[in-house]
Amino acid sequence: MFSFKRCSAPDCSSFIFNGTDRCLKHSLDSTATADKALKLIKEKKVIRDLCFEGLTFEDFSFSGKALYSCFFKGCTFINCTFSDTSIRQCFFDFSTFKGCTFLNARIKQSSFAVSNFEWDKINASEVFHSNFNGSTILDCNMSDNDFYFSSFLNAQLRNIDFSNCNIKKASFVFSKLESINFKNSNVQEALFEMTVGIFHD
Repeated sequence: MFSFKRCSAPDCSSFIFNGTDRCLKHSLDSTATADKALKLIKEKKVIRDLCFEGLTFEDFSFSGKALYSCFFKGCTFINCTFSDTSIRQCFFDFSTFKGCTFLNARIKQSSFAVSNFEWDKINASEVFHSNFNGSTILDCNMSDNDFYFSSFLNAQLRNIDFSNCNIKKASFVFSKLESINFKNSNVQEALFEMTVGIFHD
């Protein structure tokens, strides 16, 4: 796993960023530190055990890469592509995804809790045992995926295409759903108890 060392700046509880002794916010040169991290990700196919908390990725390609046990808390992803990307045991909590594309991605045991998704496409992907709890997901195409045992507990979802998905043991408990398309998905095998406003288009 990534280092659990905390930032050396006074009263900062964030983890150190990408092998430095400070978080990105308190880096002595945050622009240079961010650029170095982006360069590292571009050059490597396998990225493992690193912290990129708070970094912004715009028009960035993660395609063909493997992300293992990395920490992306509070990151912003704008128009990024994740085609044929492997993501395992990574943390994307409190992050923002806008206009991103996940195609043939393999996501396992990862957390996207309390994140925001808008105008994203997640298609033909495996999303196993992953956590979207408390997230806000709007105007997204999430069809043709396998969401086995993933959780959308207490999430807010609006105008989402979940058609042709495997949602066996996926949890939508306490979530708020509006204008959701579950056509050809196995809704009878998912958990919806105490969910507000399910709409099957």
